[in-house]
Amino acid sequence: MDPLKITPTIDSSSVRLIKPIDSTSGGNQNGLSSDDKIRKAAQGFERTLVRQMLSIVRSTNIRGGDAPSTTSSGYLEIMDDKIADQLVAGKGLGFGSKMAEQLIQQIKAKNINETSTNAVNNSLASSSAVNQ
Repeated sequence: MDPLKITPTIDSSSVRLIKPIDSTSGGNQNGLSSDDKIRKAAQGFERTLVRQMLSIVRSTNIRGGDAPSTTSSGYLEIMDDKIADQLVAGKGLGFGSKMAEQLIQQIKAKNINETSTNAVNNSLASSSAVNQ
C-alpha cells in the first residue's frame, strides 16, 4: 500500500492561512480589507452553524422509521450543504453580519485604546525628559 495515496493533501486555500504574510504585500491578501475578511469569515461561520443545525434536525427521527442508508445519507448531507449555502447567501440569517459588526467594533476599540495609551506614554516620557 502506497502511503502517499492515503496521506491527506493540503489544498492551496488552506496553505494561505498558515504561511507567513509577505511584507511586500502589506498583509492584504487577495485585495480584501480586514473588515471584508472578518465579514467573509463570519459568513462562513454562519454557514457552518446552519449546516450543523440542518444535519441535527435531519438526524432526529420523528416518524420512528429506519435510519437512512449510507448512500442516501451521503446525498442528504450534500443537500444539507446546498440548503445551507442558499440560506446564508446574500444577507443570510443575520447572525454572521451581527457577529462581524461586533468583531469590527472590538478591533476598532482596541486600536483606539492602544493609540491613546501610546499617546499618554509618549507625553509622560517627554514630560519626564523635560523635568530632568
